Amino acid sequence: MTPRKRTAPRGPSGLAPPPPEWLADISLPIDEIQAGQVLHRVHRSSLAPIFFGPGSNVPPTNRFDSASGRFGVLYAGLTLRSALAETLVRSPQRLTVAMTDIIGRSVFGLVSDRPMRIVRLYGSGLQTVGTDNSISTGPYEPCGLWSDALWDHSDRPDGLAYQSRHDSTEICFAIFERADLRLKAEGTHALSSMLRDVAAVLDSYGKSVSPPLLSGEMRNCPPNETKN
Repeated sequence: MTPRKRTAPRGPSGLAPPPPEWLADISLPIDEIQAGQVLHRVHRSSLAPIFFGPGSNVPPTNRFDSASGRFGVLYAGLTLRSALAETLVRSPQRLTVAMTDIIGRSVFGLVSDRPMRIVRLYGSGLQTVGTDNSISTGPYEPCGLWSDALWDHSDRPDGLAYQSRHDSTEICFAIFERADLRLKAEGTHALSSMLRDVAAVLDSYGKSVSPPLLSGEMRNCPPNETKN
C-alpha cells in the first residue's frame, strides 16, 4: 500500500508563538535570585565583561535581544557548565572545540547588589505565560517580542530564565537592562588558566580540544575554584 502524500508539514513548525494579548493581565511566574548570588558568564577577554547587547544601532543578534531595541540584554548561566555549554558547544555534530575558541575567552562570577526578579520561562512557567519550549530551541524571531512584552509588564521583571538549547538540564538567564540594576564582576579567570576544568566539561559532552592538550599543559593547570 502506497502512503498518501501529506498536504501539510508533519508536527509543529518549531517556531514559538508570539506573546498572547492576555499576557499583560496575568501575574508572571517569577523566581528571585538573591543579592550576591553568583551567576556565571563567559566573554571575550578583549571586551568588557558586563555588556548589555547587542549595542547601539545594532540589530537583534542573540535569542532574547529586544526586538524594539529599547533596552540591552546580558546573558549568563546558572552554573559554570551552562556558561561554557552556551559558548563552546554550539555545534552538536562537531566533536572538537578549537583551542583558539578557548584562549580568547574569560569567565567570571556575576552578582547583583539587589535581588533580581526573573521570569521562569521553562517548566510550568511556559504554559503560564502562553508558550512552549520552542522559545528556547526554535528560531530567534519571536523571542525578542517576548523580551519586550516581559520588560513592559507591570510586574517589572529583571529578566528571564530559560533552558539551554545545547543542554536541556542547564538553566540560562537573559537579564534586562534596567536603570536600578547594578551588576558587578567577581573572580575573573582566563579560560586558558583553567584548561583542566574546561576539558572536563567538554569531555562530558563527548568533545575534545583541538589541537589536543599536552600532558604538561594539564599538569601546569591547577583546578579552578569557581563552583558549578
